[in-house]
Amino acid sequence: MRKTILAAAIAAALAGQAQAATDPARLSGIVKTLASDEFEGRAPGSPGEAKTVEYLVAQFKALGLEPGGPKGGYVQETPLLKTQIQAPGTFGVKLAGATTPLVLGKDISAITLLPVDRVSIANAPLVFVGYGVTAPERGWDDFKGYDLRGKVAVILINDPDFEAQAGEPVAGKFGGQAEAYYGRWTYKYDEAVRRGAVGALIVHETPGAGYGWSTVVASGGEGFDIVRADPAKERLQLQGWITREAAVDLFKQAGMDFDALKAQARAAGFRPVELEGATFQADYAVAHTQVVSRNVIGKLTGKRHPDESVMFAAHWDAYGVGAPDAKGDTIRRGAADDAIGVAGVM
Repeated sequence: MRKTILAAAIAAALAGQAQAATDPARLSGIVKTLASDEFEGRAPGSPGEAKTVEYLVAQFKALGLEPGGPKGGYVQETPLLKTQIQAPGTFGVKLAGATTPLVLGKDISAITLLPVDRVSIANAPLVFVGYGVTAPERGWDDFKGYDLRGKVAVILINDPDFEAQAGEPVAGKFGGQAEAYYGRWTYKYDEAVRRGAVGALIVHETPGAGYGWSTVVASGGEGFDIVRADPAKERLQLQGWITREAAVDLFKQAGMDFDALKAQARAAGFRPVELEGATFQADYAVAHTQVVSRNVIGKLTGKRHPDESVMFAAHWDAYGVGAPDAKGDTIRRGAADDAIGVAGVM
């Protein structure tokens, strides 16, 4: 009992120290700096990146962090593939002989992470795969061996117990609302690739995503990826999002109830559902090039264990400069995504 009380007291003291050391004014100041005009939206490979990296290195030095990058420096150079969808592109769903267009930015957000000049997808069957999760250690498989080759997967955001009600068997299986990695959009696209899909569309819902549609479309069709030896084996021709409204309408046209199927997807027995007669079409040009971006890494070497260290880094990049918003501002500042995360690390 005495040990338990002592441990609780120590934990409370440490928590108090951490809270006392967190200065809201400093947090705000770092965010305002990184999201200012001077940093131009912090896009990888841009002049804004150079300013950001210089700022972060100076901050790491001021904090007393040692260089954590290669060759005794704070910076690790990272070659990236940069892609950009070229307007105008066409996207739509063909059903019963009629095509319903999906407007880029309004109904759909899409990129490709392939170094190709053009992407053309014609008559690809659409398949609803629930949350798109394969988690044998949790007794979960949304695919049940379904072959997605040549098809476009329609996937729910987050994981199967994000909206689970008390008493549902799935409740707690994926950590409740904490969101397991299976809920991340990156995982869902990777799983769709492994299943042979040509494309994947995640249905955007703000609670499950954690951000609104404006964040989804902020990329403006621009994508970044590491440079891969064989990208066609690891990346989809199209990875994107559709609005909940577009998904509901699409399912209705196919004679299906989106919300009913979403509820079914919270059960372990769920199986993929083909949107009968519905096929996806997309055609767009792609500009692609390679840029060199930089990670900024600091470290603290252990005093009692000098062969061990703690590494410090943060997601510094944002969306750069793009089309004017409703106020005419062209800088996509990334204060919430993710200047505040960098400030938290500081």
